[in-house]
Parts: sequence; C-alpha cells; structure tokens
Amino acid sequence: MTNQIASLAARLAAVERRLDSTSRTAQLAYSSIEDGAINVFDDDGSLRAVIGQQPDGTTGVNVVNGPTPPTPSQPTVTAIPGGVAATWEGTFADAVAAPLDFARVEVHAAGLDNFTPGVATLRGTLESPRGGTLTIPAEQALYVRLLTRSSSGVASPPSAQSGPVAPGPVVAQAVLDGIVGETALAEGAVSRAKLQIGAVGHNQLAIGTGNLMPDPSFEGAFTEQLVAANSQWTLVDGNGSPKALRVNGTSATAASPSLRITELPVSPGNRFFLAFDYRVSADWAGNSVRFYLRWQDAAGAVLGYGTAIATPTPGAVWARVSQQVQAPAGTVTATVWLQDFQATAGTADFDNAEIRTVIGGGMVLAESIGTLELAAQSVTGEKVVAKSLTAREIKALSLTGDEIATNTLTARNIAAGSLSASRLAIGTNGNLVGDPSYETGVVAAGLAGQDPAVFAVEDGGNNSAKRLRITSAAGAYRWVQHATSPVLPGDRYWIAADYKTTADFTGASVKLFLGFYDEAGTRLGSDGIVVTAPVTDGTWQRISKVITVPANSTQANMRIGVDGTGSTTTAGSAYFDNLECRAVLSTPGSGARAELSPQGLRLYDESGGEAVSLTTGTPNYVTLTNDGTAVATIDQDGNTGVADLAVAGTLTIGGDPFETYLASFARGLVAVDYQASSVTAGSTEYGFVELSFDADASRMYRIVLDCYADPSAAGGELVVTLRDGGAQTPSISSPQIQSVTYPMPTAGYQRIHLETIRSGAAFKTGLHRLLTTFRCQSGPSGQTVRLFGGTTYQGVMYVEDVGPYVPETGVYNVGGGTTTPPKKTYTKTYAASWSGSYANRGAYNSYYGNQCLQGYYSSTNGMQASLIGFPASLGTDLSGATIQKAEVFLYFDHWYYNSGGKAVIKAHKLTSRPSTFSSDSESQTISWGKNVGKWVDITAVFDSTSWRGIALDPNNSDLNYYGRAQGVGQTYPPQLRVTYTK
Repeated sequence: MTNQIASLAARLAAVERRLDSTSRTAQLAYSSIEDGAINVFDDDGSLRAVIGQQPDGTTGVNVVNGPTPPTPSQPTVTAIPGGVAATWEGTFADAVAAPLDFARVEVHAAGLDNFTPGVATLRGTLESPRGGTLTIPAEQALYVRLLTRSSSGVASPPSAQSGPVAPGPVVAQAVLDGIVGETALAEGAVSRAKLQIGAVGHNQLAIGTGNLMPDPSFEGAFTEQLVAANSQWTLVDGNGSPKALRVNGTSATAASPSLRITELPVSPGNRFFLAFDYRVSADWAGNSVRFYLRWQDAAGAVLGYGTAIATPTPGAVWARVSQQVQAPAGTVTATVWLQDFQATAGTADFDNAEIRTVIGGGMVLAESIGTLELAAQSVTGEKVVAKSLTAREIKALSLTGDEIATNTLTARNIAAGSLSASRLAIGTNGNLVGDPSYETGVVAAGLAGQDPAVFAVEDGGNNSAKRLRITSAAGAYRWVQHATSPVLPGDRYWIAADYKTTADFTGASVKLFLGFYDEAGTRLGSDGIVVTAPVTDGTWQRISKVITVPANSTQANMRIGVDGTGSTTTAGSAYFDNLECRAVLSTPGSGARAELSPQGLRLYDESGGEAVSLTTGTPNYVTLTNDGTAVATIDQDGNTGVADLAVAGTLTIGGDPFETYLASFARGLVAVDYQASSVTAGSTEYGFVELSFDADASRMYRIVLDCYADPSAAGGELVVTLRDGGAQTPSISSPQIQSVTYPMPTAGYQRIHLETIRSGAAFKTGLHRLLTTFRCQSGPSGQTVRLFGGTTYQGVMYVEDVGPYVPETGVYNVGGGTTTPPKKTYTKTYAASWSGSYANRGAYNSYYGNQCLQGYYSSTNGMQASLIGFPASLGTDLSGATIQKAEVFLYFDHWYYNSGGKAVIKAHKLTSRPSTFSSDSESQTISWGKNVGKWVDITAVFDSTSWRGIALDPNNSDLNYYGRAQGVGQTYPPQLRVTYTK
C-alpha cells in the first residue's frame, strides 16, 4: 500500500514539474492588445490615461482625470485703441514651470470687480506655455483674470485680478474727411505727376477688384456679335455657366484660329492676372490653347505678348490655367485674344475668362493695410505683384489667416527678407513649404528661365497632378530651393518629401535639406537627408526627418536636389512631390516632455529617453513608469513585460492558445470514491461501487479499483467486473468493459486491483456511470467473499485523465521475426522552405519577394493569391502514413481593416515555387486579427499525404479578404505541424 501511494505522489510531482517548465518563458512575448486598451491608474486607483482603443472607437493615448494645474501669474493689462491688451509672461504663482499636460491659459474679463471666471467671461486663450498677449475689444473698463487648463480638461484656480483698465481713444474720422471735396478740384487737376509714390492708400483706390474682361462667361449679346462675325467660333454649354466659346480647329495644315475680344488702355509696367477655363475634344490635335494680351504702342505696332498657355489633354474635363503678365515699355493699349494654337483637328472650348489688375507695393501707403481693411480671404496670390508686398505696407501682426485665401499668397508674391517675425503671427499646424505639390504654378514660374531638360514641372505626381523633375549630371549638384519661412532657434520641424527615379538613374544621390539663415540672410548651415542609394524601380518613396533649428537662425527654406558630385557615370532623373515642413509641438526642455508631429506622438522620460513612440514609419513602443521606474514595456518587436497580468480573452503563446499547452498534459483525477466498509457477495454477481464522470472524446482515461478481499473459506476464485451504464443507472447486466480474476487459496485478507485504460472516443462523449461488481466461483459450497476498506486502509476507486487521445498503434508479434513493425504516432513541425505572391492569381509577383498576399486591393495586382511550400522531408515522412491532424502557423501583419480579416486556406501538391499559381479547390475560411500569429487546424483541407503546402486564395474582392502574411525569411515565417501514424 505504501508503494502505491508513493507511486501516485511521484506521478503528481512529475506533472507539476512539466507544468512549471511551460511557464519559464517571457511574459506575453508575442502578444498584442486586441480590440481593447491599457488603463493607467495612479496610487489611489484613479484612471489617469487610456492607451489603445478609446470609448468612441478611435485609437490613441487619452489623458484623463489629471491633477489640478498651477495658477498663472497675475496678468498685465494695458489700454489700446478700442480695447485692452492682456499679457501673460508665461510664469505661475505656485509652480516654476508649466505642467507636462498643459493645454492653454484662458483669459477672462468682465466689468465687475472680483468676478468669478465662467463661460460668459471667456475672451480668448493663450496656447503657448511661454506666454503671450490677447487683444480684447472693449467699450468700458475691464478687470482681467487668468486660469490654466490641462489636457484632461482640469482648470486651475483663477489668478490674481488686474484692472480696471479702460480702452484707449480712437481718432475721429471726421478730422480726416471732408476738408477738400471733389467739387473743389478742377477736372483732371490730379494727375500721375501730382501723386507721391506711396501717398495713395487703399481707402483712396478701388483697383484690381473688377474683371476687365467683357462678358467673361460668354453669355451676353457682346459675345453673340463676335460669334456672328466669325464662322469658326460657336457657343456651347459652359463650365458652370450657360455658355462657352468653341472654335473648330480642323485644318489640313497647322493653323491658329484666333478671336479678338476687345482692346484695353494700358501703361508700361502695368501687371495683369489672366485666367480661363479650357477643354478640348477627344480628337483634338494641336500645340496649346491660349488667352493673351497683345501689347501695342501709340501707332498700333505690336510690342509683344502676355500669354496664359495651357497644354490640354484630349477628351479630359474642364481645367483652369492662370498667369501674370506685364506690359513692356512703350505700351499704350492691349488687345485681348483667345487662340487655338497650331491646331489640325478637333475643337477647343473657352469659358470664365479673367483679366484683373495686379497692385504693386509702391502704390500702397506704408502700413496702411491692416485686418480691418481686408475682407476675409480677399487677398489671393494673383492679386499681388511678385515680391512687391513688403513689410512697409503691412501693419505689425495684422495679416492673419482670415484675410488670406488658402494657398494663394506664396513666396513669389513677397519680396525676399521683407517680412520679419515682428510682422507675422506664425502658426504651428500649416505646411511651411509653398507650392508643395507643384500645382499652383509658383515653382513652375520660378523655373521659367531654366533649361527645361534639367528642371521642369511635369504631369504625373504621387496622387497629385504635378511633379518636379531634376535631371542628374556627372560632377554637378542640381537643386531647387523653396521659399523662405521664419523660424526660431531650438524649434523642431518635421521635413518630408516623395521621390522616385527613372530606371536608368545611377551615380547620384537624392537630397532633402532645410537650410538656416540669420536676420541678415547669412546661411548658417543645413540639416536633412541624403539617399545615397535611391530606389530605382519606378515606385514613389517617402523620406522624412525631424530637424532642430540651430542658434541665431531666423529663417529657413527647403531644398531638394540630385547630387552627382564626384561621379563620372551619372545618368537619369529624379522626381519630387508632396514636400512638407511642419512644426513639431513639444513641451519645453530636454527631460520629461511630449512631442507631437505628423509622424505621431513621442513621450520622453525624466532622463530624456523615449518612453512612448506611437508614430508612422518608425518602430513603436510603450514604456510605463512609476516614480521614474519602468513597470511595463511593449517594445518595437511586440515583446511585452508587465508585473501582473489579467487576460479576459484568449492567451496565446507561440501561436497556440494556452489551453493547447495544458491539454497536452494529464489532467489527473476526475472522479474518486473511498471505501471504509464492506459489501458481501456469493456466487451470484453483486454490485460494489458506482462512480460517474463526463468523458471527452479527445482524452484518455484510466479507471482503477484498489481494495481488499476477504473470502469466507479457502478455495475458488474472485471475479471483479467493471461495467458501464452510460447515462443510465448501471446494473449487473450493463456492458462489461474490464474484469479481473483472483484465486483465493486461503481464507483471509488479500489486496485486489482492477485497472483499464480507455479512450474518451471509446467511451463516447458524455456522462458515464461506472459500476464495479464481484462474485466468487469454483469454491466450496456456500462460500462468500466480501470487498472492503478500513478507516486506516481505505479502498479506492477513481477515474484519472492521463492525457490527450493516443491512437492504437500496436500489432501482434509471435516472435518469429517477420511481423510488420507496429505503427507509431509522430508529431512533426516543418518550417516553410519557399513562399510567394501571385498577381491576378496568375504569374509570380517578384515585387513582394516571399511575402504572402491574398485578396483584391487595386487593379495594379488584381486578385492576389499566395503559395507556401515545405521541405521534401514532409513528403518522405507522409509516405505510407495516416494523417491524424494538420495545423498551420501564419502571422498576418496586415489587413485592410484594423479589426482584422479572413484567411482562406487551400492545399497544393507543389514541391517548389512555380511561375504560375495553382491549388486544390477545397478551402477553409478562418477569421484572423491584425498582427496576430496563431496555429489553426486545417485537417479538413490538408487530409491527403500527397499535399506538400498551402495556398492563400480567397478569390473574393471583398476587402475583408485583403491581407498580408509573413513569408520565408521574415520574423514569423509559416510553419506546418502534422500529427500522423506510420
């Protein structure tokens, strides 16, 4: 009895050791946060941050329930004309620096002394922790108070109150108006010679706001008269207007049918903005369509042309082109013309023509233009002579975004170096690069004097209409510099650009730089990116970098170029598009801080090291700290280290759910009964102990009865039987599943043992009520026997789970040496030996290498499928075998939808990667998460020993099926695990 108990204890100890060995691995080494978030709590249990999926469905880092921010210092309030100016110096009454969750400082003002700040008193906000000034319009004396607002919405106590301060007086306009009326001036008395340059301000002129083109949309009688006199020209439906002009350009030889519209009085040096809509028929053939002014002197002689030129695409929709032109010396008049230049076939349409006067800076009184004088978005680039608008004409800090139409006031309209920081209120969200996609014509105009074989703006950008081409040359650095923008030392900017090259590009590098200048325009240096080995496969590539502005810098500009310096074999061209230079938002200092840029969010710890990186294009990771000590980390490879872990869903290790590991071990006792009394039987079978359990078809079970027998007389045999009543009450007539016979040569105690091992499949899944019965036979007449256990030597009957199902593989062997060897069960794992993707379910797509794509994304590759193959040893092992189970491990690092997608798995018989796709038609569809690697059972489709690999082939354009699995040579390559008998 002692040996049996010791044996049982040893088996339990072995099970514990095996279970312990499975947990000696890194915690959550390959896990991800699926459809959830990590909550960050403080020592009091209050929620402070949510990292991951937010309650509204978005994903990010959300700070909540933050502490109360410090109180701002008392503001300084001064009187200004028509209001007061409230200034905060960027300091706090109860703190030395702004908190890391600083959001803004609210400025509150009211006419009541000792007022309480509220929604009604809020006059504006200061967004920078460095301080600032807010102008408050007022008609009465005001008191002003400040309060700090954190990023979690918590407000500080209000600052000390300042005031009351009354608004400053405004000079009455009556002092300036009405001194000289128009009746006091003789007709023609004020001529050009009588006006000092700059003496006439905006209030004295209404120039350039009207269109000088008569009947610009060609809808009136004026145009009808023109058409009536010119048979080649007709009226058709317009572009957003009822009418447009059409000219038939069909001609045996190239001709330029033109239509004279009108004549305008012009002075030398006058500038005009020209623009028109155009469209040509699908069969149009010609050089260009044009809208131009023909300059003429007093005698009518032609002095030149100012032309807006468009090169149309036949059959395309309406488009628009614009151009600024200047009248040469001697010009008195200009005639206005439309022209289909050098045409031989098809028709050309014109609509919505514009001719507008452009005002030069010398015509405007110094500092006479402020925000009150400009209608919202009334100043656009075409209204300003290139580089003629200087700081002299603009009031300090008066020109804001409300007065300028989006992307219209560009560098070519502002004189170099004329706008300093004192003249601008610089924003933090906009792109500082003018004409970043080369679509506004600014850069194209700047390149007008360059060799078009070297520099040119062409059609065909990266998701934009235009791109810049720079052709390389041996020993030369060729570059294009964009407009200058004001910067401050220490500020950080994110610069980026798209580039691609021609297939023959060689011997040169691609460069993207930000150059820095001081107030005098002296170049201080530059920082940027050098691509020494550009990608030459014809695809667009994105390059980017974060730059810090050096000391003494006040200006910066972006430069892109192709550098063939030092090379003698340079060839090909590089194309550029979508340039960006954007400010990186950061809290002050080099220690603990937060940075937000177009790349994403970075958080730094007290030592200045990156703790959280949630960015695009660079590795992402998260480190959580407590009082400066790291307590949890998710690194850039997805490895995670935490203290305690609670998993509500599925815990997966190496692609297998943790339950799979547990299932490979014995689960131990599932039912037990102890006997401390006796039951007596004679020669008629009698029941002893009933024990029930639930059988699982995937498990193996041991059933044991171990107790004592005591015959009443020597002789005969004891027969003990195990019967299964299933879910019904068992009896002595229930099916017998095992028995044991013991001789009883003497009267007295003897130990008896009945044992059987049986699969759950043999039992069949469900409840089973087991019954042990016994009787004596072949003994003396009247013999009885009792089965029993005592209080200190109990009998026991138990059902034990001994592990997962094991198929029967033994054979009879009579010992003659000729018997077929018994079968054995094997479980082997095979790493994939080859993989690849196939465009349009046809030819192998070498662009993706060994990656495995499936589904439809665009017409470029059409309906994609993949093949994955395994080594020749798979075929050798499966020859003559019977497959019990087949599983595949795949890691999907991308799905079209963030929630995941559906993998469609098939089998194939290919032994090496073919040039064209083929597979079996039987498929299995399995839902898969993003950045999830897991083992899945594919026995349903991988059911033949002739299969050699799998295919990913949904053949379905639904975007739920578009995904990418990692292939051979990547971090988590495919694997196949086969359990077979042989």
